[in-house]
Amino acid sequence: MRLEIELIDGGGAGRAGPASDLPPIWIGPRRRRGLDRFEVGVLVAFAALSVFVLALDVARVVFDGAVWTGTDGVYIVDQMQYLAWIKDASQHLLVSNLFVLRSTPADYFQPAVAISGGLTALGVAPWVSLLLWKPVAVAAFFFGVRAYARRSLAGLWPRRVVLVLTLFFGCYTYIYGNWSVLGDLFPGFLTWGYVFGLMALAAMVWALVAYDDARLGARRWWLPGLLGAVATLLHPWNGELLIVLVLGAEAVLLLGRRYRREYVRLTAATVIGTGVALLYYAILGKADLNWRLAQIASKHSFPFTGILIAVLPLLLPALVAYRKRPATFLAAATRTWPVAAFGIFLLSGTSLGATPLHSFQGITLPLSVLAVEGLQLLGWRRLRHPVLIGAVLVGLFTIPATIDELKTAHELSAPTPENANFIRPDENDALNWLASDKEPGSVLTRSYLGAVVPGRTGRHTYIGDCLWSEPGCLDLAWKAQSLFSGTLSPSVSRRFVLSSGVRFVLADCETTADMRKLLGPVIRSTHSFGCAAVYEVE
Repeated sequence: MRLEIELIDGGGAGRAGPASDLPPIWIGPRRRRGLDRFEVGVLVAFAALSVFVLALDVARVVFDGAVWTGTDGVYIVDQMQYLAWIKDASQHLLVSNLFVLRSTPADYFQPAVAISGGLTALGVAPWVSLLLWKPVAVAAFFFGVRAYARRSLAGLWPRRVVLVLTLFFGCYTYIYGNWSVLGDLFPGFLTWGYVFGLMALAAMVWALVAYDDARLGARRWWLPGLLGAVATLLHPWNGELLIVLVLGAEAVLLLGRRYRREYVRLTAATVIGTGVALLYYAILGKADLNWRLAQIASKHSFPFTGILIAVLPLLLPALVAYRKRPATFLAAATRTWPVAAFGIFLLSGTSLGATPLHSFQGITLPLSVLAVEGLQLLGWRRLRHPVLIGAVLVGLFTIPATIDELKTAHELSAPTPENANFIRPDENDALNWLASDKEPGSVLTRSYLGAVVPGRTGRHTYIGDCLWSEPGCLDLAWKAQSLFSGTLSPSVSRRFVLSSGVRFVLADCETTADMRKLLGPVIRSTHSFGCAAVYEVE
């Protein structure tokens, strides 16, 4: 039973903790405080930020009559992938790859997708089933950060600073010849269509908090491993990071003689619970060709200097905090986190990993805690008006970045040619017909609508995106484009369609070829929808 006494204007750099790992003041039952007005304001701001793109999309539907495909982000390929998973899960729980014509095993289990699939099986549209996770992700991450800050720092304003910086920090950096804010390091960006990633990050943060709590009081030793498994199934990169943080932090504490025999069960349960889920992904990548090809397709390099510049304003004061030896698990994990993120970033460039930026998602949380600790060690409270100066600095590194991200999201989510976040009404009618028709069969169309077909119709598509439509995605896209632009001869077009094995050919409104003339006797029936059409073929 304990009570943590808070300092109104700052206080120490965290729970120093004696050798018994107890907080510095332990005098009775801890009172659980609700949100204060400041925290409510931050939560409202974060929630408002999370629905910015969604509000833009709905406004375009209401005021401009646009036809929206249900995406909630600036890069629709990922959104359409999630919708396809949900649509497929609504039929048999486990997910297969609908972005290729070949038969693929239904072997992917993701808990949130499975729940959304169940809702879709009951009649809820896939995009609604996906959007329902947004408030869950926003609340889980906000309260996770709040709990982490309260356990890491003493004092009202230090905790408030960590809360704001974690959720809204952004710094301009030089990426591919331009100065911009790095979206993956900005939690608000994850709320725009990447709710699974944000929920995984929240589960990982709560796992660290639960581990710290279990270590202090030996309660619910099974909970961190359970949360680690959830985080891993949602987003495996968070599972990798959690294992490294737990083992790294405990190694640091072991060197300081702060690891005791009774902690072994907690550590083992956390690592095993998280590791089993990671093992599932490892097996999936080896046993399922689709996942192996997707991992290869997702490999890319990213300049580390761009990340370094982006976090430099937090990193510089954070380095000062490393002078202080951690006395609690959470303090050790906080110091381990940036190092672990860099290690996983390097690993992503090898055959064992991919998508390097994922390793730095959530990095603003440990760096914010360490930056506040570092400034306190430098004597921040000796300044005149420290709260005012701190507020100005926090505003400098949050407000401009947030505005820039909102502008970028506004531009990227706008209706543009070849971007299927919004489509023509006639194309929408054609997709609805394919979704309602009882005749089984896959669809050949350009990648523009090919990305939409699985999530809307539950059918396999010839080409979708160059992550799951592998191997030879670019060649597939070129062949489809050649067919609908009319650059192939009638004989070649007919052989191409017949050899693909598709049942339906979907011509979007940008099709310039005369498909009736081009395919001729191959066509069994034609269903016209203004500028779009669906051709059922032999």
